[in-house]
Amino acid sequence: MDTFAKLMKKKGQRFTSQKKKVLSVLHKQPQTVLEILQGVKSNNSTVDKATVYRILTSFIELGIVKEIHLGHRETRYELTNTKHHHHLVCESCGDIEDVKLNEDIFLKEVKKQTSFLIKSHSLEFFGTCRKCQ
Repeated sequence: MDTFAKLMKKKGQRFTSQKKKVLSVLHKQPQTVLEILQGVKSNNSTVDKATVYRILTSFIELGIVKEIHLGHRETRYELTNTKHHHHLVCESCGDIEDVKLNEDIFLKEVKKQTSFLIKSHSLEFFGTCRKCQ
């Protein structure tokens, strides 16, 4: 959290208690605005949906948070301070897990087959988690 506080101070923004609570909720997994709101409210906070949106917009502009899109589901938000990873999405319960893959072979193959200059990518897997099987 200190890194985020320093970045915000450097950009002239205050690191309020509401922003701290949003960040603490986002440490768990990618979440929707409503999930973030519920997580913040569970900490006895009086924050509304519009405030969560404003905080997320600010965090995106600062590069602290990014939007992710997992299929046709709602937009989710995730901290950017993690290493590149992909997601496993349970179609039954909606749980999301991170999965780290060695992508070197995959990216080399894409480069070999195409003349496409890849700047970034995302890869998600959809199925059924162990709990729901």
